[in-house]
Amino acid sequence: MEEVAGEMSRCFGRTVTYHHRTPAAQRVLLLDSGLSEFVADLLLGLDQTVYESMLAETTSTVQMLTAHAPRTLPDWLAENIALLAQ
Repeated sequence: MEEVAGEMSRCFGRTVTYHHRTPAAQRVLLLDSGLSEFVADLLLGLDQTVYESMLAETTSTVQMLTAHAPRTLPDWLAENIALLAQ
């Protein structure tokens, strides 16, 4: 996510900062926003699953589904920055 923030900073021409939260801090934030303990814990579990597996694995799924090579983060941001700036 720090890489995403850096690329967004470059595209926007201003600083975009990523603030990492521990799972405990994220749980407090979710509960304070009104979510139930069940939903907060479910979301934390999904976060952990992504952190431990999906981000560590490189697959050919995008290429197989779209018949196109995946775009790089800078390319995707450049194509979508107007939507993000709204």
